[in-house]
Amino acid sequence: MQMMRAAVLGQPISHSKSPILHRAAYALLGADINYEAIELTPADAGEFAQQLRANQWAGCSVTMPLKDVFVPLMEEVSDRVARLGALNTIVVCRDGRLYGENTDVDGIVLALADAGVRHSSQATILGAGNTALAAIEAAAELGTTELKLVVRDPARASLAISLAQELGMRVELVEVNSFDELGIIADPLVISTLPPRAADSWVAPLGAGRGILLDVAYDPWPSELAQNWAGTVISGLHMLVHQAVEQARYFSALPFDELTRERVTNAMYHSLGLHRRG
Repeated sequence: MQMMRAAVLGQPISHSKSPILHRAAYALLGADINYEAIELTPADAGEFAQQLRANQWAGCSVTMPLKDVFVPLMEEVSDRVARLGALNTIVVCRDGRLYGENTDVDGIVLALADAGVRHSSQATILGAGNTALAAIEAAAELGTTELKLVVRDPARASLAISLAQELGMRVELVEVNSFDELGIIADPLVISTLPPRAADSWVAPLGAGRGILLDVAYDPWPSELAQNWAGTVISGLHMLVHQAVEQARYFSALPFDELTRERVTNAMYHSLGLHRRG
């Protein structure tokens, strides 16, 4: 059987831990998939999508700044991607069609489940970009009805607000520079979707929350936000592992029962020397 290809696409991409995670999964599964990291600009996405259809590709993980760029290049997307307008997974079907999915949502939900969080009627999300959209979808799956959206520029939060409202949430939009520190300190669940170091200047206005913080950033770690948090902190590596498990299921095209999923998840955690919560 010919070796299949898979990769993580983004810019910059040299810091990505996805190759470590996926290689551990495919070694465990015995899947003939070579996984690499490829630096790709938005301008090159169209040409790359064409190459995916013809060169023994199983699929790709997609990160910044490409999550929305690839959506119109897919032949088919999941309902989730259609709602979010962003993907993190490209599956190359056997007939060459490209299918878009967003497993960031699964990553958030399952990382929180490992920490014992399976429901939260209230949540706060920091940021309003593509990862924030996935966090809003994840919050909906957790039963959130009251959402606080903390942003730097309210004018750029319209998509996030619309999605939350579509999912049945009441949204409170807060500009971080006018944030009352007491407003977040008691929130039970906070998800920071900000890029690495972007939250550093948010530490003072946010204060030291006592709830659970999932910080999707993981390099450098701990972040300034995590270091100053008084409650439980979950690194973005936990989210990264769980979203990658779902990608490995798609790329390998192997049946994943619960035992297989657990074995793959634990293998990915082990590959990073990371302790699994739960």
